[in-house]
Amino acid sequence: MLSKVLLKKDWKQVSLLWMLLIGLGVLAYTVPVFTEMQFYDEQIRDIRQNPSQYQEGTPNDIATLTTEDFFNRTSGAGFWIGDLGSLLPIGTVVFLYVVFGFLMASVLIGSERNSQMSDFSMSLPFSRNQLYISKWLIGVSGIILSSLIGGAAMLVLIHSSRYAFLIEGQTLKVTAILGLIILIGISVFTLSLWMGSFGGEAISQVLWSIVAFLFPIGILTLVNGSIQAITGYVSYDWYSAALESLPMRIVSPLVNIVNVDVYNLFTDNSVWHDFTTVGILSSLLFIGLTFGLGLLMFNQAPQENNGRFFMFTGWLWLVHVIMVLCFAMLGGIILSAISYPTSVTLYIVGFLIGGFLSHLLAKRLLYRFNLQLKS
Repeated sequence: MLSKVLLKKDWKQVSLLWMLLIGLGVLAYTVPVFTEMQFYDEQIRDIRQNPSQYQEGTPNDIATLTTEDFFNRTSGAGFWIGDLGSLLPIGTVVFLYVVFGFLMASVLIGSERNSQMSDFSMSLPFSRNQLYISKWLIGVSGIILSSLIGGAAMLVLIHSSRYAFLIEGQTLKVTAILGLIILIGISVFTLSLWMGSFGGEAISQVLWSIVAFLFPIGILTLVNGSIQAITGYVSYDWYSAALESLPMRIVSPLVNIVNVDVYNLFTDNSVWHDFTTVGILSSLLFIGLTFGLGLLMFNQAPQENNGRFFMFTGWLWLVHVIMVLCFAMLGGIILSAISYPTSVTLYIVGFLIGGFLSHLLAKRLLYRFNLQLKS
């Protein structure tokens, strides 16, 4: 059982950030929709005021077109200005949750370590599991409430507008999209909270969160670029297949976001089926995976390393190796791109240069800087 004392302590840490998330969430859900509707108004007004500029290639007389015709892909009007997918502010809300997921997690764990408050928390008569779950619940509650209030305000705004016909019969699907947005927000926050077990203070936690967020799609892109640089054969088939695969979507919320096809979501049943099965399932699996790993690592995090750039000093060699390999591949890809077709020799030279420079950077960042932060 969680204690109200723990929840109250964590609430005090992020109360202002939590309430700001609620307010910005409502704005993120409604302001882009209102702005997009104004854009539709301007486009329709311009078309009707200047029919001669749009009449060419249009079978129907523009003067006879209704507002609905401008959103009907099969109306034969010859142009199309948008649909429900373009009206929903999915990208804006997801960006907000990514930023606040990193910030809120860094305040709940990283800032505690900055202020030495974590030593006090560890001395309380609660297990580390209880400490971690309390922080997770506080952050998740903000994301959920933000989407519930903001999403409800968005639905009311659309239903009460002149473009209500866009959402007719689609309210259930829009609600499902709101559910996925909530899951993506929780995924990013859970990932960042997990990274709190590696970063010994707030800034390093945010940096490790960004690295973990970008790493799966980044390493896939580097491997694909390296193959193209070495073989000279450009093919995106396997890259696209890997990017759309369930394993990649389970290990990366960013990949899951990229795979949401908003353009065809409301018109293609296969896209909708993929959304409701693979999209939601992979998000739930990612949350379960990162929550479990976060709980495990939070229990094992060495408290004496608070303030370090990386908490688990015994794992620095592994981070060092991964960092060198990634920057080496990046160096090889950049240098090989100078020639056309790509040169294997240039790739090897760039690989060695990138690896050497990243080795020097890793020594500075992971070892010397790690000790300086602690001191």
